Amino acid sequence: MLRSILLLALFAALLPRTHAQSISGLVHDAQGQPAPLAVLKLLSAADSSFEGGTLTDSVGRYQFTAVRPGTYRVQASFVGQGQARSDRFVVTGTEPVSLPLLRLQAGTQVLSQVTVAARKPIIEQQVDKTVLNVAADATAAGKTAYEVLQQAPGVLIDPNENLQLAGKQGVNVYLDGKPANLSSADLANLLKATPASSLATVELITNPSARYDAQGTAGIINLRFRRGRGQGQGINGSLTAGHSQSTHGRSNLGADFNARLRVLNVFGNGGLTRGYQLTRFTTRRAYDTDASARQLTQTGFDTDGWRSYTYRLGADYAPDSRQTLGLLLTGNGGAAPFGTQSRTDIGDACSRIDTSLTSRTDNPARNDRFGASLNYQYADTLGFSLTADADYTRFSNQSPSTIASQYALPPIAGPVGTTFDADTRIRIGTLKLDLSKRWKASGLLLDAGLKRTQVATDNQLLVAAFADSQPARPDTGRSNTFRYDERVSAGYATLTRSRARLTAQVGLRVEYSRIRGVSTDLRAGRLARPDTGYLNAFPSAFVQYQVSDNGQLGLNYGRRIERPNYQDMNPFVYQTDPYSSQRGNPYLRPQYTHAIELSYTYRYATTIKLSASRTSDLFTELTRQQDAVAYRTVDNVGQLDALTLSVSSPFTLTSWWSGYVYAGATLNHYTGDLPDGRLDTRAVAANAYMQHSLKLPHAIGLQVSGFYSAPTRQLIFRNRGLGSLSVSVQKRLWHDRATLTLGADDLLNTMRWQQSVAFGSQSFEVYRKWESRRVKLQLTYRFGNQSVKAARDRSTGNDAGRIRVRSAE
Repeated sequence: MLRSILLLALFAALLPRTHAQSISGLVHDAQGQPAPLAVLKLLSAADSSFEGGTLTDSVGRYQFTAVRPGTYRVQASFVGQGQARSDRFVVTGTEPVSLPLLRLQAGTQVLSQVTVAARKPIIEQQVDKTVLNVAADATAAGKTAYEVLQQAPGVLIDPNENLQLAGKQGVNVYLDGKPANLSSADLANLLKATPASSLATVELITNPSARYDAQGTAGIINLRFRRGRGQGQGINGSLTAGHSQSTHGRSNLGADFNARLRVLNVFGNGGLTRGYQLTRFTTRRAYDTDASARQLTQTGFDTDGWRSYTYRLGADYAPDSRQTLGLLLTGNGGAAPFGTQSRTDIGDACSRIDTSLTSRTDNPARNDRFGASLNYQYADTLGFSLTADADYTRFSNQSPSTIASQYALPPIAGPVGTTFDADTRIRIGTLKLDLSKRWKASGLLLDAGLKRTQVATDNQLLVAAFADSQPARPDTGRSNTFRYDERVSAGYATLTRSRARLTAQVGLRVEYSRIRGVSTDLRAGRLARPDTGYLNAFPSAFVQYQVSDNGQLGLNYGRRIERPNYQDMNPFVYQTDPYSSQRGNPYLRPQYTHAIELSYTYRYATTIKLSASRTSDLFTELTRQQDAVAYRTVDNVGQLDALTLSVSSPFTLTSWWSGYVYAGATLNHYTGDLPDGRLDTRAVAANAYMQHSLKLPHAIGLQVSGFYSAPTRQLIFRNRGLGSLSVSVQKRLWHDRATLTLGADDLLNTMRWQQSVAFGSQSFEVYRKWESRRVKLQLTYRFGNQSVKAARDRSTGNDAGRIRVRSAE
C-alpha cells in the first residue's frame, strides 16, 4: 500500500507545472490564396533581433511555441513576393496569441534556384489515422522503437509486454505495412533492438478502413522505416547490444543493414535474445463439499528461460521508375524452457491441512516460424498504382512436458504424474491484389482489392500417466488429434474525397469464411466442428473537418470481426498440476464489433477522443471450478458495451524540456449467461502515462516515465491496480554515430499481478511477482553512408498474427 501511494505521489509530481506559450496565425499571398512554405520570423519589437523561425503548412498556417514573455513582431516572406509584417504585440506568458491574417505583397524578384526545408509537426491527425512523425521528433534521438511506442498517443505496454491501443488489447503490429507476425515477447525484443533513428513514422489506426483486413477489433500500429534522402549507393546500418539485470540477467544483440546498388536494394535486420527469470505465485481457492467448507492453498514459483532469434531479409529489384519486384524472408523462434515447482495444501476453513503434495513441471518447449513474401508494385505518374502479393507462413511448436507430484499425506502415497507430448503445425497461404487511382483535379482517390487466404493446422497430443515406479500408460481419453481448416475470400473498395477544409472517406469490405475442425482421440471418438460458412459485410466511414486554424474535428465508424486464435479452438487438455489445467474450445465463434469515434485535435498536438463500441458474441478466457479442481478455457460469453474518453498531448516546457501525457477511462458493461450464472456488471478501467525528456549539456539526455492502471473489474475477474516508474540516461558518442543508454525499470518494485474471482461457485485469488525491477545498459552504433535510400514500404496480409504459442504452462 505504501509503495502504491508513493508511486502515485511521484507520478503526480511529474505533471508539468508551467505552460509553454504559443503564437499562431495565417499567411496569404498577394492573390488572397493560402501561402504554403512561407518563411516566418519572430522578431523582438525593441531591436528587431531574431527570436525564432518557422514555415507555414499546406494551408498557410504557422505556429511558434515556447515563446518567452515580451513584445514582438512577426515577419512573413516568400520567394517571388514581397514581405508582410504584423503590428507589435505582447506575450504575457499566460494566454496563447492568435495574430490577424498576414497578406504578402506582390514582388518582382525572380530567383534561378530555391531550396526550401520544411519540418513536419510531431503528431498529425489524418482522416483515418494518427501519425507520429518520429523523424521530426528531436527527443527520439537515442531511443529504441520500443520506447517510441511507449510515448505514442493512446499506446500502453502492459507488464507482459502486450500492446494496448486506446484501452484495447489485441493490437496488430505492422512493419512497413507488413504484419510482424511475432509473439508479444519476440516483438518486444525486436523493438528494443531497433533504434528510433531508423523510423520515419508510427501510424496509429484505431478504426482501420476497409482497405485493411476486418480481423482485429483493437486496431493497427504500423511502423514505417526511413527511406533516406537521395538515390545514393552504398551500405548503412546499425548494431545494438544490451544487457539488463535483476535477480537474473537478460541480454540482446541486434543488427540491421541496407545496401543499394543501382537497381538492386538488399536489406535486413535480426536479433538474438536470451534470458531467465523467476516468478513467485500464491493461489488460494475456496470451495464447498457436502460435508464442509474447504480451502486449497498453493505456493511456488515459475522458471522462465528463453533463447530466441528473429530475422527479416529482403531484396527489391527496380528495372525502371514505375516497377519494383521484391522478395522478403522472415523468421523467428527458439527454445523457451518453462518449469513450475509448487506445494499444494488442502484443508478446512480453519487452515487445518488434510492433504499435501509437491509438484514439478518441466516443459522444454521450442517454436519456429518461417515466412516468405513475393511482391510486385507498379505506379505511373497519372495516379494509378497496382500491388500484388503472395505470402506463405509455416509455424511449428514442439511442447513436451512432464508433471510429477509427490503426496506427503494420505490418501495417496508415492509419486504420480503425467507426460504430455504436444506438436502443433500451421500453414498459411495468401494471395492479394490492390489497385489505386487518384484524380488530382477533383480530389478523388479510389482504392480497391481482392484477397484469398487458406489456413491448415495439424495438432497432435499424446498423454500418458504413471504412478509409483510403474511404467507410463497411454491416456486414451486425453490423447488427441485436431485438424482445423479455414478459407477466407475478401474484396474491398474505398472512395476518398478532399475539398478545402473537409475530407471524407467511405468504404466497404466483404468477406466469405469457410471453417472446419475435427478432433479425434485414440478411441476413434470424433468431435467435429460443423462446416461453417458465413458472408459478412464490413462498412467504414471517416470524416475530417478543419473547424478553425487551430482545431481539427474527426468522426469515424467501422464494423470489425475478431476470429479466435487457432490454438484457442484446439480442444486439448493441458495439465499444470493435479488441480489446475487449461483446454481449448473447438466451438468458439467469432466476435463482431461496431465502433464509432469522435475526436478533436488542438494545434496538431492535443487530442481528445470519445468512442463507443458494442461487441457481440464476445469471447474471452474464463476459469471454471469443480470442487478443488479448476481449469482455464476460452468461451463466447455475451455482449460488451464500452464507452471510452481519452486525452493525449505532447508538451514543451522549455527548449530542453519536453514530454508527453496520456490519460484514458473506459466504462465497460458486460452482459451474458455463464455456467455459474447470469452476468450483468459495469466497471470503469482507467490508466495514465507520462514521460519527460530533458536535453542536458554534453549530449546527454534524461528520460523519466511512469504509468498507472487503476483497479478494475474485467468480466468475472477483479484486478488490483498496477504501476511503474522508470528512468534512463542517454549519451551520444562518436559524432552522434553511437548512443549509450543506462536506465532502471520499475524503480519502486511495484509491478505485481493480483486478481480475484467471487462468482457463482468460484472463489479464488491469485498473486504473482516477477523480476520487474531491473538495471539496463544498451549501446547502439550506426555505420555506413547515412544518405543511402532505404528499403521501400510493402503491405501484405496479417493472418499469421493469429498464431499464438501455447504450451503446458
